[in-house]
This record gives sequence, C-alpha cells and structure tokens, in this order.
Amino acid sequence: MTSLDEQNQRIAQWEPRRDRIRRALVFATAFALTAAAVLVPVDEVQGAPRFNVQCDELIDGIEGIADLEELPGGGLDSGYDERIDDYEYDNPAEQLRPRQKPTQAELDALQGSYEDFEPGTEDHMLRRWKVYEGDYEWERWRNTYIPAVSNDFRGDGFHRNVARRLKLGGDQWICEDNKLWEEEKLETRRRYDSVNRTLKIAYELKSGNSPLKIEQLRADAALRAKGWRVVYIFSQDPKPGQLRLLQQYGVEHTKLRSTAVPRNPPQPINNALSPNPQRPTGGAVKDLAQRSGGNANAAREGQRIQNQIAGDTRRPGFSPGRPGGIDWTSLELRYVSENPANKDFEYAFSAAELADEGEAEPSYGGEAPLDLSSDALFTWLALDPNQFWVNLNPDTPETIIDEQFATTDAGRVLLEADLAFKRTIADHMNPETETGQAFWDSVERTDDGLICHGWYRFWVDPKPATVREDGDQLYILDAPLRAQIEPIEVDWELPGEDLCADAPEDLVDRNTQLLADTFAPLLEQAVNTAPEYADLRRVYTARVAAEWLKQRDAERPGAFHDVIGSGDVSGWPARTEWDPQDVFDAYLERLQTPLYRYEWTHGDMEYWLEITGGIQFPDAPRDPMPAERFESEHPTLPKTVRSAAYEAVSVPVAAQTGDAIGTLAEDTESMAWLGGGPVVQLPGPDPTDPPDPGPTDPPNPGPTDPGPGPGPGNPPDDGPAGGDQPTVPEADLARNVVPASGPLPATGYSQPWIIPTAIALVLAGLVLVALRHRWPRRQ
Repeated sequence: MTSLDEQNQRIAQWEPRRDRIRRALVFATAFALTAAAVLVPVDEVQGAPRFNVQCDELIDGIEGIADLEELPGGGLDSGYDERIDDYEYDNPAEQLRPRQKPTQAELDALQGSYEDFEPGTEDHMLRRWKVYEGDYEWERWRNTYIPAVSNDFRGDGFHRNVARRLKLGGDQWICEDNKLWEEEKLETRRRYDSVNRTLKIAYELKSGNSPLKIEQLRADAALRAKGWRVVYIFSQDPKPGQLRLLQQYGVEHTKLRSTAVPRNPPQPINNALSPNPQRPTGGAVKDLAQRSGGNANAAREGQRIQNQIAGDTRRPGFSPGRPGGIDWTSLELRYVSENPANKDFEYAFSAAELADEGEAEPSYGGEAPLDLSSDALFTWLALDPNQFWVNLNPDTPETIIDEQFATTDAGRVLLEADLAFKRTIADHMNPETETGQAFWDSVERTDDGLICHGWYRFWVDPKPATVREDGDQLYILDAPLRAQIEPIEVDWELPGEDLCADAPEDLVDRNTQLLADTFAPLLEQAVNTAPEYADLRRVYTARVAAEWLKQRDAERPGAFHDVIGSGDVSGWPARTEWDPQDVFDAYLERLQTPLYRYEWTHGDMEYWLEITGGIQFPDAPRDPMPAERFESEHPTLPKTVRSAAYEAVSVPVAAQTGDAIGTLAEDTESMAWLGGGPVVQLPGPDPTDPPDPGPTDPPNPGPTDPGPGPGPGNPPDDGPAGGDQPTVPEADLARNVVPASGPLPATGYSQPWIIPTAIALVLAGLVLVALRHRWPRRQ
C-alpha cells in the first residue's frame, strides 16, 4: 500500500499530462463544431457525383410527373424533335490553361493515381500528364485535355433541362443509374442517365457530336430483348452514321435540341478574324481548328488523347466535337454580322463532315483554311478592288499580278488557280477522254486535213452571289464563279513550224468558238466544285463578305473601319513562301512542252497549250434573297448559326438541305456549321455574400477587358433573326443569353451527404466534451 506522499507525487507527475490532454480535447471539440457549422449551408457547396438517386432529389426544379403519353418511348414517336431552353455551364478546367509545364520534381512528388481525382482538377491533370506517352508537347496536350473534360459539365446542364422538360418527378424516376445493367445481367457495365423500372424505360443523353460506342449499343440491344425501351435523347441532330447504328441495334431516339453556352470559354490561340488585337475572337471554329493538328499523325494523337480523357468522365457522349470529323478542305465563310453601334461582329463557316462510322482516319489541318479565309477577308478590305487581278499571258510578263497583291495568300491562290485552269482545260481536251475525243472528231479540217484553231483567252470572274441581307447580318447562300473563253491574238510563237498559218480565217474562228462553247462549261463546273479549287472558292466567299462590310462601313463606321481602304496588308503576309515569277515560268514551260499527241485519219499531230487568261475579282455582285423565300428555304439557319458559335452543329444534308450550304461532295451525308465572334466572358450568378478574391481567383473581366477565353459576341436565342434585332452589347449579354427557367444553383444538384457529416461531427464534439468531464481536476 502506497503512502500519501507517494500518491501526491504521482498526482503531481500526472497533472501536466492531464492538462495537455484537456487542451487537446477542447481544441478537437472546437474544430468539430466549427467544421459542422461550415458544412451546414448545403446549397453553397458542390458535392461529388451521385448515382442511383431519385431524379427530383438530384435535380432542382422538376415540377410534376409526366404521363406516359408525354414521354419519348411512351406516346412520343422515335425521332420526335423539339427545341428546349438553352443553358450555361462552366468548365472548371479552364482555370488550368495558364498552368506551365510541371517540373520533373513536381511529377515525382505526386502521390496516387489520376483515377483517384476528379477530372478537370490540377491533381487529375498533372497525374494524367505524368503517365502520358505520346508526341504532344505540354502546351498542346494541355489544350487538348481542357476541352475534353467539359463532358460532365455540359452533360449535367442538358440532363437538368431534359429532366425538367419531361417532368421526371416521383419515386419511380432514378437518375445516374448504374445498377440496372447488373440487375438485368447485361454483359457490359452500363450507366443510364434516367431510368423508370415500372415503365421499363431507360434514357441515354447524347450531344450528337460524339461517336456511339458499340459495346454500349450491344448492352442496349440486350436490355431491349428483355422488354425494355432504350431511348437516346440528342441535344442536336444525330449524324446519319449514328442513325444507322441506332437502327441496327433497335435503339430509339428523340431530339430535345438545346445549346450549351460556355460561361468561361477557352482562350483563343489563333488570331484569325480579329480586326483588333485587343479584342480577340474565338468560338467553335477556332477551338476545333486548333485541335485538328497539322498532319495525320497529330490528328490521330489528338483523337487518342481526347478519347482517353473522355473515358475518365461520366459523360463520354458529351465530349467536344471531333476535329477529325470535319472535312477542313471544304471550309468556307458563310455568315457575318456586324453592328456599328458597339463594334460587335460574328461569323460562321460551313464544312462537309466525314463519315463517323468505323475506324476512319481523322482529317487535319483546320487552321490553314481558317487562316486563309481570315487573311483573304482583310486583304479584300485593305486593298483597292482594282488590284484584284492575275494574268498569265506570254506577251505580257510584266503584268502577272499586282505588286502589293502578290505579297498575300489571296494573290497566290488566284495566280496558282489561273495556272491550274489551263491544265483543267487541257485535260478535258485530251483525246483519250470522252469529251476530248468528241471535240477533236467534231472540229472542221482544212483541205489538207489539218485541225486548226486560234489562241484563246479565258478568265474567271464572279456570278452574283445569292445572299440574305437581314439588317446587321449577311448569309452567303451561294457564291458561284463564272468561266468565260474568247479568241485572242498572241504574238508569242509556239515551237516548231506553224502548219495552220495559211488556214482559212473563218474556219479557225469557228473551231476556236467551238472550243470555247465546249470547254467553258466544264471549267466553270470545276472551279465551283472540284477539290483543287477549294482555296479559290474559300477566298471568294471572303470577298463577298468583305464587299458587304465595306459598303456598310461607308454608311456608318464599324469594327473593321481601320482596316478598310488602308492599303496596308503587312499584317496578313502570305503564310506560304512563293514567287509569282515561278508560276509564270511554269506556265511558259507548259507552253513549250507538248501535252499529248492526237492520231487521226490524216496523220497525227502534237497538241500544245494555247491558252492565256486570268482571274478578276474587281467586284462581288450580290443577289439578295427576299425574306419570305429565305424563311421558306432556310427556316432553321438563323438558329443553326447562333448555336454554331459555341459548338459544331451537325446538319444532315438529306434532311435539311436548307442548311446544307457550301460545296459538298456527292457522298456527303452531313455538314457542320462552326462559328465564333469576339471574346465574351459571361458573368456568373450574383453570390449572396461575395467572397474575398483569393490569390488563385481569375480576374473578373471589365468593360474593356475581353477576359481570358473566347466566346461569340451574341449567344443563341429562339427569337426570329432580323435586322430589327440589334446585336446584344457585351455589358447586357448576361441577361439576354438564356431564357429563365427557375433558380440554377452552382451545379443544380443537392448534396445530402453534407448534413449527415455535419451531424456526425457535432456528435463527435459532444463525445469529446463528455470525455473531458470524465477527467475532473483532482485536488
């Protein structure tokens, strides 16, 4: 038994330790209660993605429950089409765009797999880069990663819209369902956006841009065999290849078309179509062109990276439009708008789309045609129309091209096209072709059996472009070129003896006219449709747009005023090194080289090129289309153009020929519209209590600050397009973008896990308090 002194000695030794424990308990209690208090405001905190949740608990604003007859897969036929509200979304990954390449030390210090982190966060991006094996440098990889992780955020906004529109309320509608596949014993793990087990309907949301996955379609077909109805709901028109796959696997589809408006659009890298460097432009066409790559390997690698990142997200069906799905060689400027009141402007391009089935090679090189269109536009605006000519004539080597025009790519394209014209005609005259044989057999012979015709001049100039001028907007619906041929006297002599020197003049004239009548239509068809003249058509549609902008500016100066008539094209030099003299020398070489030998009943002869001529674009005549005809033939084009500012809009050629504008190959099934405009950073909703800006918070763009990302000047709306609708000023943009559809919290989702967590922390605090009282201070 210990003495009283020994007990007091032990108490004295325990007292400091007990005081430290008491202080630790007090601190832990305070921390737990504080954390619980911080977590209580549920609506202010974003939670992790939730699965297998009742739709009206997951998504705010669902009012009522729809009848079966009001639902796709119920009373609505497959293929049902409706326009619903547009919506805004943020891509949190955009704040990572300034992130510099991590050092090796930073990468070595990273712990864990990227799979453990949310896509779009720096933790995920850096770990994804750490395991990347490919040819992309950091900047290009990063700028491919950022748009690829926008799937969830675009898809969540569309999911909210669809759930509200279809009234997916009540305890029977489950959203983000990933259990059905296991319940029905499907071979493929599958997640459906909305499921009703009583009605046996499963909905899958798609953007219309992303390819369908065969393994998912097989799972859908297996589910359908068990009595379920699987319906894909598209936010825009599906492509013909997608429709064929849906039909093949027996999957229904419907369209609830809606445009996703990025609140924080990506930064522009390419400076195309920017008259003012202080006001950059951006949009779908720039984003996709930049990511298309400059060669086939880069295009394949970009597509591989995008597929990898899309696989990390919940909504691969909302991955950004594939650059490889666009035939960039057919890209043409087809729409411009310009508002002198606020110097605002927009633009849109059309292009054919490639087949989206199988393992087709992606196309590449989107920036080259975009840059060419842009540079040509500013060339046409800056120079005098009298400079817009090229000429290949052996008698006038000093007048090949205007000296200033020769410094531009527009001048290069015209002169190189002029040389190509001569080859086109010569190819058609070849007697080994059906047309050539018919021509040579039909020409008149001299008494000596000779075939003689004279020199001829041909040139290309514009036909009136069919346009719709609607106030501040110009739609270029058709911009045809015309080929003309006429006899001409040339002093330059062909090599060898001129056997036709004494031929009757009237016979020579008739044969020359026959040549013109036979081959002018063939040349005209080639310049308007052949792939080798795509650049010529591209620069000419820009010429039509430029002429319209110049005429408007003469009445009231607008965004392009400082460029128009400046005579200065130094800002848009030719991106391809070239010398007009090289083109002229190639022309002379062709004149002195027999193209082919023609054998006929009286002998044979060598055919030499006997063509002069050029191209003249001194004006760009327009043939305005009346409003009634435009609305009848192109009813959806205004909405298509507005939506195209944010994402590529696919238009099936067979279904909507009114929107299928441009030069399309015979086997083209769909075309894309891609647009853009000045950078606009859409403001977010006003917070109840704005937080103090932290060191990593992005700056809020001011009235003169374009902000860090591109976006079109005017968002899409559902109202009719017209000149009486002024372009929305940037300052007023936020309240005109999206029709109001009830409150939109940060994510539109609830976070019910927060309250239980807070309660648990409170209980933990109470337990700590109880423990504290179990150690009373002993006297």
